[in-house]
Amino acid sequence: MLKAVVLSLLSCTVIAGANLVRLIAAEASLPAGVPGEDPGFKPVVEAPLPDGFPTYTPVGKIEVKRYPSYRKAETSGRVAFWTLFEHISSAGVEMTAPVEMTYREDGAPVGREQAMAFLYVNRSIGTPGQKGKVEVVDVPAATVVSIGMRGRRTDEALVQAEQRLRNWLEANKGKYEQNGAVRVMGYNSPFVASDRQFYEVQIPVREVSVDA
Repeated sequence: MLKAVVLSLLSCTVIAGANLVRLIAAEASLPAGVPGEDPGFKPVVEAPLPDGFPTYTPVGKIEVKRYPSYRKAETSGRVAFWTLFEHISSAGVEMTAPVEMTYREDGAPVGREQAMAFLYVNRSIGTPGQKGKVEVVDVPAATVVSIGMRGRRTDEALVQAEQRLRNWLEANKGKYEQNGAVRVMGYNSPFVASDRQFYEVQIPVREVSVDA
């Protein structure tokens, strides 16, 4: 039991904190910030996806994904991952992957993290509302444009990934437009070598009306 708690704690900590990941993960064998195409890469599965979630986006590929509504526990601040871990532990909530990090829409892409969230496996667990320093939120179904990334989640990698997504949006501006803040979905713990780490950078979108 103790081993399971320790493993879960470490998993939460590293997935949720980009800076902490860089400190405790081994040096990546892939160049940081280079999301080269790697369709054969298979992410290490350490926790289940929330019910109805789409599978991962292949490394280096950009695709449109549709997410069902889901429930998440969200907080912010320097110790966000500790706060979230305490919440799911005390509430008996199962750990899932990915962990969600959202960003403000304005300004440069680095240093804009606004909130962190652990996702419930389904919406039958718990209830929405403020739970101490954590807010449990029901997120409506949404569409995103996503790029799969492998390796360390560095500032350089995030900048390059977001720029590729924005270039895609510009090329498809007659069909899609941004509909929310940039987010990162992180999938792996420190027990996975840094060159095997997997995450996605995403921008919520909506289809542009033909009449518009």
